[in-house]
Amino acid sequence: MNVCMARFKWTATIIFCLSIVACVGKVSAPTQFYMIDPVPPTSAHPVPVSGSMTVRVNLDPVEIPEYLNRPQIVTHLDRPEYQIDEFHRWLEPLRDNLTRVIAENLSEMLGTEGIDVLSMSLPVETDFSVVVQILRLDGKIGQFMVLVARWSLFDRTDNTLSMTKRYVIQAAMDDDSYQSLVKVHNRLIESLSREIASGIRPIVLHPTGP
Repeated sequence: MNVCMARFKWTATIIFCLSIVACVGKVSAPTQFYMIDPVPPTSAHPVPVSGSMTVRVNLDPVEIPEYLNRPQIVTHLDRPEYQIDEFHRWLEPLRDNLTRVIAENLSEMLGTEGIDVLSMSLPVETDFSVVVQILRLDGKIGQFMVLVARWSLFDRTDNTLSMTKRYVIQAAMDDDSYQSLVKVHNRLIESLSREIASGIRPIVLHPTGP
């Protein structure tokens, strides 16, 4: 009886030790980091105009919903289920990344038309300001992504709302990788930037009328 009990304890100890070794020796998958990129300078194709007038437009910090306000990339499974991936993260806060990229995109798209686009968190004297609210930016891995945004243009000379629009777009992913997911982020934000540039162009260049 004592021999059997001793053997049982010895076997249990060996199994326990092997389990600990297996857990310690297990290597976690490396964390991958991503960023949304602005459009390349050659892809915006701005159209130069004559004259030396410069209009200053400030892009306010982009607003995002709280479910996106985290370092992990959020994907949509099935309503109302979402997934937060610990091993696929944004390299910088998504709000900061979006603000910088949209500002750079607008500068590239409007810069040669006498429109100077800034992105200043501190008060600065400008002619207009743009407010962008991201209402939704997520999708299903390997399927599609959806962007829902609202953007507004304010005339700072009299603090009036010049225009406001809601923008919705969906784009398919090439495969089920996170690299593909981030590429679609780039396309959606570029498309939103072009929509904003197209909308504000006639107003900021002709603020007193068409």
